[in-house]
Amino acid sequence: MSLQNYVYKFFNKNNIKTLFLIDILYMKDINAIYNFENGDSIIKQLKKLLETQITSLIRKKINKKILIEATNTHADVFELIIYDDFTIDEVLEIKNLIFEQVINHPFKLLNKKSTINIDITIGCSKSDDQLIKIYAEKALHKAKLNFVHYMYYDAYLYKNESISENLLDMINYNIENDLVEPYFQAIMNNTTDKVVKYEALMRLFDKNGNVLLPHVFIHKSKKCRLYTKLMELLIDKIVLYINKHKLHFSINLDYTDILNPNIKRSLISKIRKNNIGPYLTIEILESEKIANFNIVNDFISEVKKYDVKIAIDDFGTGFSNYEYILNLNVDYIKIDGSLIKKIDEDIYLNLIKSIVQFCKQQEIQIVAEFVSDLKILRYVKAIGIDYSQGYHIGRPVKIEEIIGEKNEK
Repeated sequence: MSLQNYVYKFFNKNNIKTLFLIDILYMKDINAIYNFENGDSIIKQLKKLLETQITSLIRKKINKKILIEATNTHADVFELIIYDDFTIDEVLEIKNLIFEQVINHPFKLLNKKSTINIDITIGCSKSDDQLIKIYAEKALHKAKLNFVHYMYYDAYLYKNESISENLLDMINYNIENDLVEPYFQAIMNNTTDKVVKYEALMRLFDKNGNVLLPHVFIHKSKKCRLYTKLMELLIDKIVLYINKHKLHFSINLDYTDILNPNIKRSLISKIRKNNIGPYLTIEILESEKIANFNIVNDFISEVKKYDVKIAIDDFGTGFSNYEYILNLNVDYIKIDGSLIKKIDEDIYLNLIKSIVQFCKQQEIQIVAEFVSDLKILRYVKAIGIDYSQGYHIGRPVKIEEIIGEKNEK
């Protein structure tokens, strides 16, 4: 290892790292059919492929000079560790790169005349502690058991498996101590390149201060009839931050929230009393579950009296019927991230263009979600999408970070 890499590794040893375990499938068969010498040669070729071509392609994709180590940990298992933190989408992109490069690579046999292809299984995790390999091995084991080529294991949930048993106590702990917090993700105007608003995303905390993401607690909170209380506390925080900082926020409501008289009544009352309507956008989620559009329209009409804006989230999936949009008085449509991620593919680009054309005709503004890199942003701007949201624009952060950035400017 070079001195530069040693220093980099030393100073980043306590930061989050991403580990891929790459296991050659049917290695025993390869050894039996082609002999052990060819088997050893294939392992050496894979090591070289990981250390050179694949490492180079990963750096190019993420556009960073970071330390990547490839090690042959077992006879047919390789460890590729990247000293950086990635989103789940970025992890998937790197996994796809590794998988496609390996399975499409012609591995030479020792007679130099023949080549074979190999198959692999990948297990992945990311963590800031020394147990990261255990998490990745657990993912690899699960992938093999389920006969799939890849599995990701969440290190945080592994360390907190008891959390599912104690989740009810954790939710009540957050309610009793008023710990429910919105984290805010920036939404940028594509014409001015200025952040103009933020989407508020609910976060809870365990007793050690670790953040709990919605997929951990939302279902349990609804099942235990505590979700309404969580929403009330979240709305209180958003109202407080709007009054204090005069920032424009959007808040997510699904169809069941709109049907819930307590949530609806509480929200409208707080909008009216605090006069925050001009600073608020309501994003309607889970549009495919909407059974009664009259109820939704009544709600929209009510909040629009206070200058609240309305957005439809995940357009392109649940709202496949454009007629529904024509029946709703909305200001924004957020194009589903699963489409935006594939905007460089003609079939998805054409679909997105049709959505953009439809929205322009209806004078509805468009937000692209999952804008994760500059390439996607350029596509989004080129076809006339009004706003962008995603990790390239900004990750969800606490209100203090937003105010700190604004004060610095």
